[in-house]
This record gives sequence, structure tokens and C-alpha cells, in this order.
Amino acid sequence: MSKPKPDVKRIYASIAVAFAWLLFLALWLFYYATNYNLIQNLGIGLASLVVAGIILVVMWVPWAMKQE
Repeated sequence: MSKPKPDVKRIYASIAVAFAWLLFLALWLFYYATNYNLIQNLGIGLASLVVAGIILVVMWVPWAMKQE
């Protein structure tokens, strides 16, 4: 029994979301991090990670639901 393969667009979109998150994080730390304290910067990093995770979940859950 062969495993179902995901659409290539989903894979590329996942990679794009990961790179966009890293780019956002780098730009944030380079330009804006000095205006905030450590806890606030950690909060921004965590919030941005949550947003990226939500985007990935919304993208992959429909594909996963079709597999059952």
C-alpha cells in the first residue's frame, strides 16, 4: 500500500511560511528589538511562531482529513 503524497504546492507554501517567519524574526531583532525588553521580544517571537503554526495547520489539516 503506497502512502499518499501531498500536493507540491503545499510543500512549497510550507517552506515559504518557514522562510517568511525567519525573515520576520531577523528583521524584528535587527530593527525593533532594542525598543522592547527581553520578555516583550520573547512574546513577539512566540506570537509570530503561533501565527506561522496556525497558517501551516490551516494549510495541512484539509489534506490530512482527506487521507482517512
